Amino acid sequence: MNDNFDRWIDFLDPENLKGHLISSALYIAVYESFTDYVIDEVKFFFNTGFNENGFTFSDSYEKSVLTKDKRIINASLLWLKEITAISESDIETFNEIRSFRNKLTHELMDLLFKGLPPDFPQKFADLIALRIKIERWWILNVEIPTNPDSENLKNIEEKDIITGSEMIYRIIMDMLTYDEKTANYYRNEFQKYRFHKN
Repeated sequence: MNDNFDRWIDFLDPENLKGHLISSALYIAVYESFTDYVIDEVKFFFNTGFNENGFTFSDSYEKSVLTKDKRIINASLLWLKEITAISESDIETFNEIRSFRNKLTHELMDLLFKGLPPDFPQKFADLIALRIKIERWWILNVEIPTNPDSENLKNIEEKDIITGSEMIYRIIMDMLTYDEKTANYYRNEFQKYRFHKN
Protein backbone atom coordinates (compact mmCIF):
# COMPACT_ATOMS: atom_id res chain seq x y z
CA MET A 1 0.00 0.00 0.00
CA ASN A 2 2.78 2.43 0.93
CA ASP A 3 4.62 1.61 -2.30
CA ASN A 4 1.53 2.51 -4.31
CA PHE A 5 1.09 5.74 -2.36
CA ASP A 6 4.73 6.70 -2.93
CA ARG A 7 4.36 6.00 -6.64
CA TRP A 8 1.34 8.29 -6.83
CA ILE A 9 3.30 11.00 -5.05
CA ASP A 10 6.15 10.63 -7.56
CA PHE A 11 3.75 10.47 -10.52
CA LEU A 12 1.92 13.64 -9.42
CA ASP A 13 5.17 15.60 -9.12
CA PRO A 14 5.13 17.77 -12.30
CA GLU A 15 8.92 17.97 -12.56
CA ASN A 16 9.25 14.23 -12.09
CA LEU A 17 6.66 13.52 -14.80
CA LYS A 18 8.25 16.01 -17.21
CA GLY A 19 11.66 14.43 -16.62
CA HIS A 20 10.38 10.92 -17.39
CA LEU A 21 8.55 12.13 -20.51
CA ILE A 22 11.59 14.04 -21.82
CA SER A 23 13.94 11.12 -21.14
CA SER A 24 11.64 8.60 -22.83
CA ALA A 25 10.99 10.82 -25.85
CA LEU A 26 14.71 11.56 -26.21
CA TYR A 27 15.64 7.86 -26.13
CA ILE A 28 13.02 6.98 -28.75
CA ALA A 29 14.06 9.90 -30.98
CA VAL A 30 17.75 9.01 -30.75
CA TYR A 31 16.95 5.37 -31.49
CA GLU A 32 14.95 6.29 -34.62
CA SER A 33 17.72 8.64 -35.73
CA PHE A 34 20.26 5.84 -35.24
CA THR A 35 18.35 3.33 -37.36
CA ASP A 36 17.79 5.91 -40.13
CA TYR A 37 21.50 6.79 -40.08
CA VAL A 38 22.68 3.19 -40.34
CA ILE A 39 20.24 2.28 -43.13
CA ASP A 40 21.00 5.43 -45.15
CA GLU A 41 24.79 5.28 -44.81
CA VAL A 42 24.95 1.63 -45.84
CA LYS A 43 22.59 2.16 -48.77
CA PHE A 44 24.45 5.21 -50.07
CA PHE A 45 27.69 3.27 -49.96
CA PHE A 46 26.22 1.55 -53.03
CA ASN A 47 25.04 4.78 -54.68
CA THR A 48 25.91 4.99 -58.37
CA GLY A 49 24.53 8.44 -59.12
CA PHE A 50 21.06 9.65 -60.00
CA ASN A 51 18.65 9.97 -62.88
CA GLU A 52 15.25 11.54 -63.57
CA ASN A 53 13.71 9.22 -60.95
CA GLY A 54 16.16 10.05 -58.18
CA PHE A 55 19.23 8.30 -56.77
CA THR A 56 20.41 5.07 -58.36
CA PHE A 57 22.04 2.16 -56.54
CA SER A 58 24.16 -0.79 -57.53
CA ASP A 59 22.55 -4.24 -57.67
CA SER A 60 25.19 -5.18 -55.11
CA TYR A 61 23.15 -3.40 -52.43
CA GLU A 62 20.43 -6.00 -52.62
CA LYS A 63 22.84 -8.92 -52.98
CA SER A 64 25.33 -7.83 -50.34
CA VAL A 65 22.98 -6.24 -47.80
CA LEU A 66 19.26 -6.85 -48.21
CA THR A 67 19.61 -10.63 -48.53
CA LYS A 68 21.10 -10.83 -45.02
CA ASP A 69 17.82 -10.26 -43.16
CA LYS A 70 14.21 -9.33 -43.91
CA ARG A 71 14.52 -6.26 -41.66
CA ILE A 72 16.64 -3.56 -43.30
CA ILE A 73 18.22 -2.37 -40.05
CA ASN A 74 19.28 -5.93 -39.18
CA ALA A 75 20.64 -6.51 -42.68
CA SER A 76 22.56 -3.22 -42.57
CA LEU A 77 24.11 -4.03 -39.20
CA LEU A 78 25.10 -7.51 -40.40
CA TRP A 79 26.81 -5.94 -43.41
CA LEU A 80 28.65 -3.53 -41.09
CA LYS A 81 29.78 -6.53 -39.04
CA GLU A 82 30.96 -8.27 -42.21
CA ILE A 83 33.22 -5.32 -43.08
CA THR A 84 34.42 -5.23 -39.42
CA ALA A 85 32.90 -1.84 -38.62
CA ILE A 86 31.11 -3.44 -35.66
CA SER A 87 31.26 -6.75 -33.80
CA GLU A 88 28.78 -9.46 -32.88
CA SER A 89 28.61 -8.01 -29.36
CA ASP A 90 27.61 -4.66 -30.88
CA ILE A 91 24.70 -6.37 -32.63
CA GLU A 92 23.70 -7.98 -29.33
CA THR A 93 23.86 -4.55 -27.71
CA PHE A 94 21.64 -3.14 -30.45
CA ASN A 95 19.08 -5.90 -29.89
CA GLU A 96 18.96 -4.94 -26.20
CA ILE A 97 18.67 -1.27 -27.16
CA ARG A 98 15.76 -2.09 -29.50
CA SER A 99 13.97 -4.18 -26.86
CA PHE A 100 14.31 -1.30 -24.43
CA ARG A 101 12.93 1.13 -27.01
CA ASN A 102 9.95 -1.16 -27.58
CA LYS A 103 9.33 -1.30 -23.84
CA LEU A 104 9.36 2.50 -23.61
CA THR A 105 7.02 2.80 -26.58
CA HIS A 106 4.46 0.19 -25.61
CA GLU A 107 4.53 0.50 -21.83
CA LEU A 108 5.06 4.24 -21.45
CA MET A 109 2.00 5.01 -19.31
CA ASP A 110 2.84 2.20 -16.93
CA LEU A 111 6.48 3.31 -16.75
CA LEU A 112 5.49 6.91 -16.06
CA PHE A 113 3.64 5.66 -13.00
CA LYS A 114 6.22 3.13 -11.83
CA GLY A 115 9.26 5.13 -12.88
CA LEU A 116 11.77 4.51 -15.64
CA PRO A 117 13.78 1.27 -15.39
CA PRO A 118 17.01 1.65 -13.38
CA ASP A 119 19.09 0.63 -16.40
CA PHE A 120 17.74 3.54 -18.50
CA PRO A 121 20.97 5.61 -18.23
CA GLN A 122 23.10 2.63 -19.31
CA LYS A 123 20.85 1.78 -22.26
CA PHE A 124 20.88 5.40 -23.40
CA ALA A 125 24.68 5.53 -23.08
CA ASP A 126 24.97 2.27 -25.06
CA LEU A 127 22.78 3.70 -27.84
CA ILE A 128 24.86 6.86 -28.15
CA ALA A 129 28.15 4.94 -27.94
CA LEU A 130 27.13 2.58 -30.77
CA ARG A 131 26.13 5.49 -33.01
CA ILE A 132 29.42 7.26 -32.36
CA LYS A 133 31.43 4.06 -32.93
CA ILE A 134 29.88 3.56 -36.37
CA GLU A 135 30.23 7.24 -37.28
CA ARG A 136 33.93 7.27 -36.36
CA TRP A 137 34.59 4.08 -38.29
CA TRP A 138 32.72 5.44 -41.30
CA ILE A 139 34.62 8.73 -41.29
CA LEU A 140 37.98 6.99 -40.92
CA ASN A 141 37.43 4.16 -43.40
CA VAL A 142 35.00 5.57 -45.97
CA GLU A 143 34.81 9.36 -45.94
CA ILE A 144 38.50 10.17 -45.47
CA PRO A 145 39.83 7.65 -48.05
CA THR A 146 37.35 8.92 -50.66
CA ASN A 147 38.09 12.59 -49.89
CA PRO A 148 40.16 14.34 -52.60
CA ASP A 149 42.22 15.92 -49.80
CA SER A 150 42.79 12.62 -48.03
CA GLU A 151 46.57 13.05 -48.27
CA ASN A 152 46.26 15.83 -45.69
CA LEU A 153 44.15 13.61 -43.44
CA LYS A 154 46.21 10.41 -43.49
CA ASN A 155 47.57 10.89 -39.95
CA ILE A 156 44.14 11.19 -38.35
CA GLU A 157 43.36 8.43 -35.86
CA GLU A 158 40.00 7.29 -34.52
CA LYS A 159 40.61 8.97 -31.17
CA ASP A 160 41.06 12.30 -32.97
CA ILE A 161 37.58 12.21 -34.50
CA ILE A 162 34.67 13.97 -32.81
CA THR A 163 31.51 13.29 -34.79
CA GLY A 164 28.60 15.67 -35.33
CA SER A 165 26.28 13.45 -33.31
CA GLU A 166 28.75 13.30 -30.46
CA MET A 167 28.74 17.11 -30.23
CA ILE A 168 24.94 17.31 -30.42
CA TYR A 169 24.46 14.66 -27.73
CA ARG A 170 26.95 16.43 -25.47
CA ILE A 171 25.05 19.70 -25.88
CA ILE A 172 21.69 18.02 -25.21
CA MET A 173 22.93 16.28 -22.07
CA ASP A 174 24.46 19.53 -20.79
CA MET A 175 21.17 21.34 -21.44
CA LEU A 176 19.22 18.70 -19.52
CA THR A 177 21.40 18.93 -16.44
CA TYR A 178 19.99 20.42 -13.24
CA ASP A 179 22.96 22.79 -13.05
CA GLU A 180 21.51 26.06 -14.36
CA LYS A 181 24.84 27.52 -15.47
CA THR A 182 25.71 24.45 -17.55
CA ALA A 183 22.17 24.10 -18.92
CA ASN A 184 22.12 27.69 -20.20
CA TYR A 185 25.77 27.88 -21.31
CA TYR A 186 25.22 27.39 -25.07
CA ARG A 187 22.22 29.71 -25.25
CA ASN A 188 24.11 32.42 -23.39
CA GLU A 189 27.16 32.04 -25.62
CA PHE A 190 25.03 32.29 -28.77
CA GLN A 191 23.37 35.41 -27.42
CA LYS A 192 26.78 36.96 -26.69
CA TYR A 193 27.94 36.12 -30.23
CA ARG A 194 24.83 37.67 -31.76
CA PHE A 195 25.19 40.80 -29.61
CA HIS A 196 28.86 41.29 -30.57
CA LYS A 197 28.17 40.51 -34.23
CA ASN A 198 25.50 43.22 -34.40
